[in-house]
Amino acid sequence: MENTAESNSTLVSKVPMLRPNEFDMWKIKIKQYILLTDYSMWDIIEIGSSEAGKIGADGKRTPPKTDAERKTRQTEMKALSTLLLAIPNEYQHQFCNCTDAQMLWNALEKRFSGSS
Repeated sequence: MENTAESNSTLVSKVPMLRPNEFDMWKIKIKQYILLTDYSMWDIIEIGSSEAGKIGADGKRTPPKTDAERKTRQTEMKALSTLLLAIPNEYQHQFCNCTDAQMLWNALEKRFSGSS
């Protein structure tokens, strides 16, 4: 069990950090990192996830009801967290309102694609 914890912390420490002036290269590296970590995370970033929990009229996400919905929601949060870990602290506040990985990815592209 300790071996797994060590390998997880090693992966987290190697998340490619975004450098705004190298955005295009970062996109390549973070995509490869995410595909290596969990292939389904990239699908959620690229395509989005309709099963990750729908947003109700009150603006809150409904909790997943089935095991498949739970797994999808877990993968969604893992993808969102991975992308957030790759953003330098000085940019975190600009993206804190992103509620899913696809939204964050699109916001990053919009913000940094012109600075490369």
